[in-house]
Amino acid sequence: MNMVNRKARLVGLVTIILIVLFVLFVINKMISYVNRPKEKVQNIEVKNDGFNLNINGNYLTYVEVNDDYNDEGAKANINGQDISDEVIISYYKNDTQVSNIDTKSVATYIVKYEVASNNKTKEKTRVVIVTDSKKPNLTVPDATTITSDEVASYDVESGVVATDNTGIVSFKCENTLLAIPGDYVIKCSAEDGNGNKTERNRLVKVINGIEFDYNGNLLIKYPKDSKKNYTYKYSLDNGQTWLDASDTENLNVKSGNVIALVLEDGNYKMSSTYYIK
Repeated sequence: MNMVNRKARLVGLVTIILIVLFVLFVINKMISYVNRPKEKVQNIEVKNDGFNLNINGNYLTYVEVNDDYNDEGAKANINGQDISDEVIISYYKNDTQVSNIDTKSVATYIVKYEVASNNKTKEKTRVVIVTDSKKPNLTVPDATTITSDEVASYDVESGVVATDNTGIVSFKCENTLLAIPGDYVIKCSAEDGNGNKTERNRLVKVINGIEFDYNGNLLIKYPKDSKKNYTYKYSLDNGQTWLDASDTENLNVKSGNVIALVLEDGNYKMSSTYYIK
């Protein structure tokens, strides 16, 4: 029995010691939290001495190139009295004071707000970054149809328009056309001075031009395009008289000049002349 009593007392003693250690640990954590260092917050007064200055809006502000910058100003008060109209605003670029924020080009500015009262001065700053995040606008014509004999002189950049918010932009289109009938995808791209780039594709359809085949009779093959409103004509008197034709015309002509004409929506598209000796 004595042995049992000694073990019970030992277990009770250990339990009391563990409880005391836990209580001491909790008390130590509470003391550390109470005595923790005060945090400092940007643009917020930790100690209120009755004289306050705070900027309106965000400390870091972005504005796009050539957009208007409207400063949001700052609020100041002393002992509850509003003195915001006494705040002096100044602008700095590369540590040099400037008259305003020029949004015509990419740059970083510091806006300084100062107010003085009773021989005390408060100062706050704002960072304004003029940036260019907008890609150029690039428009390309709808699908264009040309004939194989027009390929050599055709400008693949014809009708392509590029604009940008900076006012300065360049564009180019890759000329991959061949004098072989088919559909050609032309890659065009536009880039501004700050590296923003836009890409667009345009479609150019190359079809056969007017073809002649003479073997006693003259066979005229006109170009066809299901999406174009083509009409065909020919003349045997050097253009004084024009006769209607189908897309394939077989003429019994033994000599002279034959002019073949293609109209698109009633307007001149192309013509070609075959000389029969």
